[in-house]
Amino acid sequence: MTYMLNKTILDNNINALEEDYLYIQQSQIPNSGKGLFTAIKIYKDEVITLFKGKILSDLEAETIAKLGHDQYFINLLDGTILDSNFVECFAKYANDASGFSVSEFKNNAKIALDDEDNVCLIALKNIKASEEIFCSYGKSYWKKHGK
Repeated sequence: MTYMLNKTILDNNINALEEDYLYIQQSQIPNSGKGLFTAIKIYKDEVITLFKGKILSDLEAETIAKLGHDQYFINLLDGTILDSNFVECFAKYANDASGFSVSEFKNNAKIALDDEDNVCLIALKNIKASEEIFCSYGKSYWKKHGK
């Protein structure tokens, strides 16, 4: 997932460990692999989860991209790339409901920066317990990775 980020100032954090309210299971979008789900109600503008990953050098990013393993890249504001592919990270399991395939679902979260400049998923609306969390990957992602 390659994203360009805009700064959003928020102070709406969920006061619990991510593993206590988030879980991974088969996505409701056909052929999308695993998806991210919530076990609790999440309110509009709450920070759902943080993206975690390795900051890559330009050479590392180029090498990984040439191998076609750049699906979990996020372009940070300072020009560096965060790769969440090989780390434990709930956020990377959020699928794009408005992506390449036709879906009955709508994106209910967005990728942004919290008030401490952490890359995160933020709820665009209230999300019910047991709902899947979806966010836009952006047009450039689908232009490169669409099948």
